[in-house]
Amino acid sequence: MSSSVSNAGLMVRVSGLQSRTKDAATVSSFKTFDSYGDDRMSNELSSKMFKSSSSLNSGVHRDTSSSSFRTSLRISAKSDEFKLVPRSSNIRTSNSMLSELTINKLNFKSMGLIGRERETKTLKSRLERMMDEEKESKSYDHAVSAQSLIQSNLHKELVFISGYSGVGKSTLARTLEKEIDGMKDGIYVQGKFDLNTSDEPYSAIASAFGEMCKRVLKRQDPSKKYSNPGNESLSFSSSLSAALGPSASLLSNFIPELQDLLPLTRQNSVSSAGQQYDFEVAQERVKYAFRVLMQALNEEFSPIVLVLDDLQWADESSLEVMDFLISDLQNPNALMIVGCYRSNEVDGQSLLFKKVQTLLKKQDKLSFHITDIAIGSCDVDGVNKMIMAMMSIDDEERTWGLAEVCFKRTAGNPFFLIEFMKLFQDEGLISYNLGLLKWVWDEDRIDDATMSADNVVDLLQARMRKMPANVQLLLQYAACLGSSFDTHTLDLIWREQSVMSTEYTADTIISLLAAVVSSNLVEACGQNKYQWVHDKVQEAALCLSDKVTPEFQFQIGTALYHSLEANDLEEQLFDVVDLINKDRVSKRHEFAMLNLRAATKAKKVSAFESAAIYVANGIDFLPSDKWTTHRSLTLALYTIGSDVELALGHGACAEIYSNEVLNREECTTMEMLPLKMARVAKICTVDLKFKETIQICLGLLKELGVDMLWSRVTIPFQAVTALLRTIKMAKKAPLPTDIYGKLGRMKDPKHRAAMLLLSRLGYACYRTEDIFLNILSTCKIVEMTLKYGVCDVSSPGFSYLGAATVVVQQDYETAANFAEVALALQKASRWGGPREAETIYMVHAFCLVWSRPLQQSLVPTADGYASGMRSGETAFAMWNLIAHHVWLPYAMGKRLGPILEQCPKVLSQMEELSQPEQAICLKMFWQMLLNLMTTGLEDSHKLEGDVFGAKGFTGTEAVRVSSMHMLQGELLVFYDIEAAAKRAIKHGDKFTKLAPGVFLIMFETFHRAIALFAMARRTKKRNYRIKANKLAQRIEGWVRSGNPNVGHYHMALLAEQAALNKKFDLAEDSYKNAIVLAARSGHMHHAALINERYAEFLREELLDEQESKYRVGEAIRFYEEWGASGKVESLKKLL
Repeated sequence: MSSSVSNAGLMVRVSGLQSRTKDAATVSSFKTFDSYGDDRMSNELSSKMFKSSSSLNSGVHRDTSSSSFRTSLRISAKSDEFKLVPRSSNIRTSNSMLSELTINKLNFKSMGLIGRERETKTLKSRLERMMDEEKESKSYDHAVSAQSLIQSNLHKELVFISGYSGVGKSTLARTLEKEIDGMKDGIYVQGKFDLNTSDEPYSAIASAFGEMCKRVLKRQDPSKKYSNPGNESLSFSSSLSAALGPSASLLSNFIPELQDLLPLTRQNSVSSAGQQYDFEVAQERVKYAFRVLMQALNEEFSPIVLVLDDLQWADESSLEVMDFLISDLQNPNALMIVGCYRSNEVDGQSLLFKKVQTLLKKQDKLSFHITDIAIGSCDVDGVNKMIMAMMSIDDEERTWGLAEVCFKRTAGNPFFLIEFMKLFQDEGLISYNLGLLKWVWDEDRIDDATMSADNVVDLLQARMRKMPANVQLLLQYAACLGSSFDTHTLDLIWREQSVMSTEYTADTIISLLAAVVSSNLVEACGQNKYQWVHDKVQEAALCLSDKVTPEFQFQIGTALYHSLEANDLEEQLFDVVDLINKDRVSKRHEFAMLNLRAATKAKKVSAFESAAIYVANGIDFLPSDKWTTHRSLTLALYTIGSDVELALGHGACAEIYSNEVLNREECTTMEMLPLKMARVAKICTVDLKFKETIQICLGLLKELGVDMLWSRVTIPFQAVTALLRTIKMAKKAPLPTDIYGKLGRMKDPKHRAAMLLLSRLGYACYRTEDIFLNILSTCKIVEMTLKYGVCDVSSPGFSYLGAATVVVQQDYETAANFAEVALALQKASRWGGPREAETIYMVHAFCLVWSRPLQQSLVPTADGYASGMRSGETAFAMWNLIAHHVWLPYAMGKRLGPILEQCPKVLSQMEELSQPEQAICLKMFWQMLLNLMTTGLEDSHKLEGDVFGAKGFTGTEAVRVSSMHMLQGELLVFYDIEAAAKRAIKHGDKFTKLAPGVFLIMFETFHRAIALFAMARRTKKRNYRIKANKLAQRIEGWVRSGNPNVGHYHMALLAEQAALNKKFDLAEDSYKNAIVLAARSGHMHHAALINERYAEFLREELLDEQESKYRVGEAIRFYEEWGASGKVESLKKLL
């Protein structure tokens, strides 16, 4: 494909970038006033002045011939006394002393928050509400209601402050800083987005997090020797490092301060060489990494108030992180995010508008409030009050005329008003008469003089143009660097540009900056760091002269590119590339390479929108014969371009990139393979076309020399044969402790690609219930691992082989060995990698549970959740999460209250991560818990309620169907055992077949057996007895194989068999032993259930009503301890 065709296809990127600066008028919801600062002018000097007024009036000479009178007044800085100085005194000394006066200067800090009382009260009330709710949540008493569980976590606030530029949004947000300063553990931080660096991902959020990292070091190490922090800092660092894992290195790409907090950050990366993450999981990794970091910092600081300014320029990735932070139910501490944005630059199509709409829908489900505060401009009265404050005047009528003129020129915008007043003073339109001790002005003269000023930018530029030429140039350089800059970078540009220019000499940056700071254009914001006092000031500097052209910015970028050290260039890569991209006239491959670096870095942190822009710009820098002269660079740009466009859901643009490569005959199979695999990923995970995925994977595997099928007719035989062969081969593999060292890493890229395709094939087979092809893909993964070495897919391959061994051979010890191999391979990569969550889930839900106590799987599944979130493998992260918080505790008989409390928290994560399979399974379990715990329900035995309703369920997938089948059976066992038995006869091993190998089969089988034995004894029917005995034999086999979780199952079923066979003494002993075993192992639900069965035996067979009632009472006691109030209510009716 020609270059022109590809570049035309990339116009989508350029137009998308341009559209981000589009203005759209939005009317504020109400008008208010605004002002800056909160300090009133000191009255001490003023009082002394008035005391001396008589002598001053009589003794001070005035030169009325000059527009600005001269005076011989000197103020002693030490004593604040007024002294008369002879007119013959040195004029320079006199002028110097006059410059030190403050009374003759407008006091911009004295205005306070005039007219902003309502907004200030609203903002502070949100902070107070958050703190009150945090206190309440810590003293919360568990309740059954699902909504009450959500409400107990409402201690997060999201506040949006909107209005036009200059109305004081940031000033209003800063009122919270004083409130936070009064709290021992609170922290106030802010970050600011910048239009000129809007392609830089996470800029404002990273800045705020960086400040918090600095505060942690300062707080925990008073000596501030960051390289040698104290024990407390080490403790915090080690725990944070463990929580972040490889994500620490990921975050340090744009939060350099994190490296000071975690000195080993650069080592905390996944050790697998050449490891790649699929685009469908990458963004989740970054969001989770930010969430973990916030959780850790929120433990250190609470509350945290995070202010994000100029949110209208935020990139999509930053908005996603903001969403992820505020909706975190796992963070128990107080967090308030304040977002300020220009209402006239946000319309219905903007990223921010769409995100706000999404958040509004989520706030009812999750733990945060949303508040919108719209700020308008001032009316004439508000302008007058601000002018009065600036001049320390109490007479409203005296300044009213001036206020009307200012209102006409500024439309009541506070920032514009301040700049106008500065202009008036600089131009002598307003002056302080030291003889009269008051401000004087001419309103008509002011009105005439300001008629040509269209906006505040014009005013600011007028001020700037009066400064020395080198100061003006410095302002323009600084404006190109964004909303903040440091002296080192500015000095590099200055020295580089000074060599190129004969017009200016290289003055020191410090002296030039001092002039700029004294003019209130920039302000210090850290050591050797500065920021613009307002983005309008930066805008004015950027447009100060015709010199700041795209070519000028390009020169600044190239100067930085050639001057910065390698580490500094990497840290400022996005800024440098953004400047270079301002002018892409010259075709220089080195800048194409630089854009490739930026795109790769942006993609690594899941900033796909930014990465796509860098790719487009990089291609634009290449010459027309790029495939001949720069083949590798061109291939890399088009490959990453296809990947990031797929991640953004831009299929058409991705197709343009991929076709550019796939249609070139000279491209090899391995060069085209990444593009083909990306296409497979899209078809599988985005389009959900699993059958098509299977066919494409089989075709690509064949291209790589891996034949999978003989024919579809013989696949069952082929699968069983392959499984038996692979199990035999794997049994001869090195011991788990030695296997990684013996096998080594898989080196051939073809083999690694084949393994990834086999993994994708296995997932597609699972979703289509193609069991035999799934087995074949698993066997091939294990065989290739044993033959060619280990890769990221090897560990889950062994875990799936273990699960298959459980299902096909019921060889639980061999399955456990394969599981240990899988874990050893995972551990060998130190931080696990992207498949750790999958491996852990398969090992602890299907393999080890058959020969290890269930208790031992609790901690690993929690680790599996964390690992899955770190790596972006959210599907298996959620399976681990539901296993850890719900399935395992329920199977172990833990109290229902704490399990129920976790349900809304777990569900919120599943929904925000778009994991519907796990969400529906959780809702079913949640509803079952509610039915067991809630009293007064008419149909407790039916899986129906507020959370889930089986009547409207239409799912056909095995996971959903199996879950609903099992949970309906659970309720019947506890509420209608006769119906449970009939259902067991009808459906048999349906759950076992739909979910083969999962540990839930254990108690599902036991409960079915209990129901069947109950009906066998009541009805004497043979079919109940046969089915019950068969299940009892199955459980006995588990006991013989060493399963430690089913001992009381087996004893209880021995009691049922003995009772059925009229062996009453054996039955009594077995019932009692089963109850003791269940109680000792913490299975309260089974201790209750077995007591209930024992009570029926006593009543029906031994006719012992008194002992029977005692056993019912014991059942009630255990059920109450378990938390099953609904079941207790039904049992009490029997007493």
